[in-house]
Amino acid sequence: MHRGKAIVLALVGALTMGWGCQAMADDNAVIKGKIVFKGDVAKYKRSTIKTNKDPQCKKSKKKIGTYAVIFNKKTDPITVRNVMVYVKDGLGDRTYKAPDEPVLLTQFGCEYKPHVFGIMAGQTLTVKNGDATNHNIHFQSKVNTQHNFTQPKKGMTKDLTLLKEDTFFVKCDVHPWMGCHIQVFDHPFFAVTGKDGTFELKGLPAGKYTIEAFHEKFGKMSMTVEVASGETKTADFTYAP
Repeated sequence: MHRGKAIVLALVGALTMGWGCQAMADDNAVIKGKIVFKGDVAKYKRSTIKTNKDPQCKKSKKKIGTYAVIFNKKTDPITVRNVMVYVKDGLGDRTYKAPDEPVLLTQFGCEYKPHVFGIMAGQTLTVKNGDATNHNIHFQSKVNTQHNFTQPKKGMTKDLTLLKEDTFFVKCDVHPWMGCHIQVFDHPFFAVTGKDGTFELKGLPAGKYTIEAFHEKFGKMSMTVEVASGETKTADFTYAP
């Protein structure tokens, strides 16, 4: 190979690698925060669900509580569990490939686990019956396919694929207290608050975003957050009904 041609190829390779590294380096911003509650906590006291109509559910040693509002009372300030937080706007025309790993929705102890979760469009959703009793899975979607099927035996699984952005409720027609919320996204920037009421959206490109929080009882809130490459910004939401 001529020396001049080799130098040109080396420069092209270096520039290509540089651009690739730069693109990856830019996608490292973080938006994190917590979901705070300010109000009368006593108004939203959880009650125990009666499950004794199903002998198998009755055998469960764990008492099931209502799901609509769950506070983390040990945090200061009090925070809210099961809040979906996600990028509502700001990604432009960027596209993202759905992960190969499936998301698991389990019916266990006569509960849906998790109660609130997100999944990317095109990603596999595996529905599993972890109980020795019959369960029904009934999607309430108006955008994606309205699946409605039973899993009468423990260990049964079924793989589903949701193709469009959506937010919907899933219920069990056999056990009316069972329900969960699914949100489908075309990007990976979403999170659900847990026992500490916090969330974190990692790997964001630098930019200005509308961040939205959704809770099944308290509704939606949003704010605008701008982050630079490598920067971490805090975005706390407060529900004060």
